[in-house]
Amino acid sequence: MTKIITLMCCLPDSASVNMKDRLLEKESWTKAKTPPVDKMKEALELYPVTTSVLYPEEKGKELSCLFTEVYELSKNDVLFRMFLIDGRIIFQDGLDKRLSFLGYETDLIVFLSKHKSQSETKTLTVHPTGNYAGADYGGYPFSLSTPAPVEMKKLLLVMDRLNIETGLGYDVTYEVTHHGPTELDIPSLFIEIGSTEKEWADQKPGKIIADAVLSLAEPDDVNAADERPAKEARLLTDSVIAVAFGGSHYGERQTVNIFRTRLAFGHMFPKYQLESVTEELILKAMERTGADLAFFDKNSMRGNDRRRITEILEKNNIPILADREAVAKYGVGFNLREKENVSESENGNESKNENGNENGNENGNENGNENRTRQELS
Repeated sequence: MTKIITLMCCLPDSASVNMKDRLLEKESWTKAKTPPVDKMKEALELYPVTTSVLYPEEKGKELSCLFTEVYELSKNDVLFRMFLIDGRIIFQDGLDKRLSFLGYETDLIVFLSKHKSQSETKTLTVHPTGNYAGADYGGYPFSLSTPAPVEMKKLLLVMDRLNIETGLGYDVTYEVTHHGPTELDIPSLFIEIGSTEKEWADQKPGKIIADAVLSLAEPDDVNAADERPAKEARLLTDSVIAVAFGGSHYGERQTVNIFRTRLAFGHMFPKYQLESVTEELILKAMERTGADLAFFDKNSMRGNDRRRITEILEKNNIPILADREAVAKYGVGFNLREKENVSESENGNESKNENGNENGNENGNENGNENRTRQELS
């Protein structure tokens, strides 16, 4: 059966356009017919996009979410379908339903996007979408999308390999759950280039992401001739799916563990948001993720948060895995990032002065307050 992967390109986003251009260069895509404008307007009326009070300029611009171009590519048993829109992709709630209404069924939605941080760190990231409380950046309050844990892990593994092979020198990492769209029943993910206009327009990271996205059509072969892809396949075999609690905005311990265990992460709640995470949201995260267990970065969690969340999980018979137990229970016998195999005493040391750190300098502080700038989110 053919798997259908939808790619969403945001034309005002230079990183998104960069990825789109690199994808079109790498394969022989077919330009498909764009749906009739009246039909697309009808889809938007039935399943409207969201806007935010922080983006008043977006009000009344729903028509910017019409598809301007559509491209298709068949590769192995996968059909890639790429849509170009003028609208912001963080407001694309109901996109899966609009696609279906227009006759485009899909199994996965990949949003091509930029990432911005105050540190201007060069990054290649993936993350699921959702809101812990407010919905300033798309989606609905206290709502979560359906994540794609295995696909996110594969993208990170492949981007890491290509990052090393090309000598690009970017950080390859998860980001935790944040921003919209939240109202998507089809699995989705954001894949991003960070963190300034220079990187967004640079073809080198764009090519790496294009290759990683296209790798979703490649089978995972544990007997591959090349050692690194074979090891990646072993890391993706019999994946154990987890919802994560603790850590910073970049989910350091989650990122470390995908390179040495069978763990793959769906929704991830950072330390600076744990106070806002309710029982309802936890159960929704577990259900939406299809999770087998909850993962704790214990060294980064405040005691009261850890105890409260532990009580909720135990009441609902959800297993808890501590970071220090991950390798013993789900290790594969190697670590693709040996340099990151730090001692347990270092596990909670969030060295990046980034999102969600103790000082709350970027995307969250100790009270869970978010301090994102508009430019961070596409």
